[in-house]
Formats: sequence, C-alpha cells, structure tokens
Amino acid sequence: MQYAVIIAGAGPVGLTLANLLGLYGVRTLVLEKDPQSPEGPRAVSLDDESLRIWQQCGLLETMRPFIAEGDEGDVVFTYRSRSGKALFTMTQTGRPYGYARGNVILFHRVLDVLRSGLARFPHVALHTGWTVQDCSSQADRVTLIAIDPQGQTQQLEAHYLVGCDGGRSSIREALQIPMLGSAYAESWLIVDTFDPSQADQPPREGVEVWCDKRCPTASIPLPGGYRRWEFLLRQKISAADAPEDRFIENLIAQRKPEAQGRVVRRLVHTYKGSVAQDYSRERIFLAGDAAHLSPPFAGQGMATGLRDASNLSWKLAYVLMGRAPQELLASYQTERRPHQVRMLKLARRMGAMMMPRTRIQEIVIGLLFSVAGRFRWLRNAMEIRGANITPVYAAPTKKGSSRAGQYLIQPQLAGDRQFDDLLGLNETLITFDRPPREALTAEELAEWQHRGAQFLLVRSDGETSGAFQEFDRWLGDCRQRLLIVRPDRFVAEDRRLASR
Repeated sequence: MQYAVIIAGAGPVGLTLANLLGLYGVRTLVLEKDPQSPEGPRAVSLDDESLRIWQQCGLLETMRPFIAEGDEGDVVFTYRSRSGKALFTMTQTGRPYGYARGNVILFHRVLDVLRSGLARFPHVALHTGWTVQDCSSQADRVTLIAIDPQGQTQQLEAHYLVGCDGGRSSIREALQIPMLGSAYAESWLIVDTFDPSQADQPPREGVEVWCDKRCPTASIPLPGGYRRWEFLLRQKISAADAPEDRFIENLIAQRKPEAQGRVVRRLVHTYKGSVAQDYSRERIFLAGDAAHLSPPFAGQGMATGLRDASNLSWKLAYVLMGRAPQELLASYQTERRPHQVRMLKLARRMGAMMMPRTRIQEIVIGLLFSVAGRFRWLRNAMEIRGANITPVYAAPTKKGSSRAGQYLIQPQLAGDRQFDDLLGLNETLITFDRPPREALTAEELAEWQHRGAQFLLVRSDGETSGAFQEFDRWLGDCRQRLLIVRPDRFVAEDRRLASR
C-alpha cells in the first residue's frame, strides 16, 4: 500500500488532520472532489483550542494576518434589542490556552495556508477532482473506489480511511451510518461584504446579535475589511433564489448603515443539527461535518471538527508506528461523540435565544440577557467559551482536584514563546520539583522511553518561571505533581508524588 491513511475531503478538518499526520511521518493521501477552493461563505468563528491545534501544526504564524483575536477587555459580543439597544455584552478576559477565547478568521485564506502546509511533507499528497464512490474495510486494510479527474475508476488501498467529506459524506453513506437529529424549518441568508476603506484596519467591535422576531440578525466583523452578515428569512426562499444586492443593502441599512460594503459572497442555507450514530466502522472513521452538523449559534461548528482531527491524528500515528495497540482507536468515538452531543445542545439553546418566534418571546429573552449582565454567575453560565465548551475526557474524581482528562493550560514563557513550544508530538511527562525520570520506576521509565515520550522539568526560575506560577495556581501546589500529557494536550494522568 502506497499510503497508510487516506483522507476524503480537503476542508479545514481534513487538511488539519493531514498536516498533523505529516508531522508524524505518516504516508497520507488527501482526496478532494472540487478542483478549486470553495467560493461560498464558510465558517468564521473559532475558539482558542483551534488556534492551539494550528500552532501544533506549525502553521499559525502564517495564518496570523487572516485571524483577529480580541485584546484583553475588548467587547467581543453584544446582544441588542430590535431597536439596537445593547442588552448584554461580553468582553475578552484571560488566555488560559495561550490565545483569545473567541476569534474570527478569513476562512478561504486560512484554507490556503492549510493546503500549502502539505507541501512540507514529501510523504503527503493532495489530489483534487477525485470523487469517492465506495469504500470497504478488511482485516488489515481499507479499499476505496474513486473516480479520478479523467473519469477513470480507480481502486486505492490504505491501512485507514478518514471521511472528512462534509455533511453529505459519501463515506458515511457507504457505511450506512445514520445521522440523528433534524434541520431547522427556516432559511438563513448568509452574506460576506467587503469595505476597502477598512482593509488595513483590525476589527474594532465584536459579534452583534439583534433580538428581533421579524428578522433575527448577526453581524461579525472580519479581518481585512470583510464582514459576515446572517439574516433569518421568515419568508420561504430557496437556495437558488439568493436575494439581489439591493435587498441585502436594505437589510444592512436597518441594522448598521455605516457598515455597508460590496457583497462578495452570498448563500441561502438551512441549518441542521445532527450527530452520526457511529464515528467509525472497523478501519474507517468520520470527522468534522461528516460526523456532526451543528448550527452556528455557539460558534463551535468548525472548532469541534478540529478537535476531531487533533484527537484522531496522534492515535492513528501511534498505532501505525507500533507505539499503541489498535484498540486505542476505539477511544476516538467514546471521547469525541459525547462532547459533540453537548455542543449541539448548547447550539440549540443559543439558537432559541437568537431566534424568537413571537413578540412575547423577544421581550422575555431580552429581559433575560439584561438580567444576566448584572450577575456574574449567570453571565458565566451564558458565555460560549471556557468550561462551557472545552471537553473533558475523564470522569471527575471525588475530591475534584485531579486534572486528569482536562485540557492543559498553555502559559507564556519568557519572551514571545508559548509553553507548547517545549512540547513535542509525543506524550510529555511534566514535573515541577524534580526531573521526571526521578519520579518513575525503572520499568516505567523504560516503557515511556519506548513510547518516545518527552521529559520536561518546569522550573521556578529562568524561562519557565512564569509558567511555574501559572501551573501552581492551576494545580494548587504543583511541586508534588507529575502530569502525563497526551499529544493533543489533554492530561492523561495526574499523579501526586511523595515529598522529597
């Protein structure tokens, strides 16, 4: 077999997975049916975990011009009444994972960076214009049938196949895996505008949502002078009947007349909320929209797909390199599917607050947001970030003090470096008052060395002094702790060590 892994779909999830596998040296083929990059509006919101994943890919710095992060204290979200009065605001506070908790991107430019990143790896190939027809799994391999750009039927084989081919996944269809959920009844008009006068200006305001049962609206300023508009169309309209510019300009004028711009993309779309019954069948896996479709109200659609890629990449690599048994791959579904179900429920709750159907609902929701702005606990419960969205891959302990299963914080190091710059692609054993090797038995040390683990001592002085203080606050006296951190930056084990 020429390739170890075949990925169907060259969207952000498939390309992120391919870049991560490329770093591990895994022979990877990416098949994409569209010869050109997508033209229509795509996802624009991301969280801090997503940027951290692209940091691990080694591509984040190249993406920087196409990403806007909120500075500390910036207003990043405003919920308005139909008249435009601000009822609730949310500010950017804290960067526990190294980046702003809410970010906006230029999707098409970021996708170009992900595609270009594959050129770093001679063992990774991207073939466009290939349409997947069927697939099947055998004891030791996967067989995939596809039509190449010349219209010829080709049979390809690999050890594993990952379907990242979107909501209408041909991989999922071939496996006959049902999607559990439903679509919304109404259509949304999604519009991207461009204002050249703002091209060199960073976004000065955050997401705005208007609570108006007549036409719920969202406005999202993007880097480079672009802006995303989303309008819920109460009247019936098909995807083929995208409104003319004048109609769109009138909608914008009713909300924010100073934000007019040239319409560059438009799409009429009906959102769906569903999760695949299974994320895998034998040697074939689903990721991103092929595994779950989420409405955009919680801003987690693409972010959850990137978590899929991060979770699956190191497991595939470890199994292929002989560092872990194939049974490790079963944990992909057990970890990722419950989190996506939770994110879908969150998105539906947020959607209900953004789409009032009656004037009474509109008034009640407006009052709820007004009250939430006055009480910290209620505000925290409504925020779409932090503990409300970050997955945890372990059951809580009775004492609740263990960080096992939680996402590792990423403190700042001296200079402009981040803590992940000290971590590699493999597992890392972190200690704070003695070298990790001194906290292990001889047998444990040999096993971790066999797995290619890295050993890291975080000191209270020098480059890691600031990180030491952050870990001390996060763990509560970090000196007696040993953290075993997975390649995807989740804590696999949190040990308490005997005092020295």
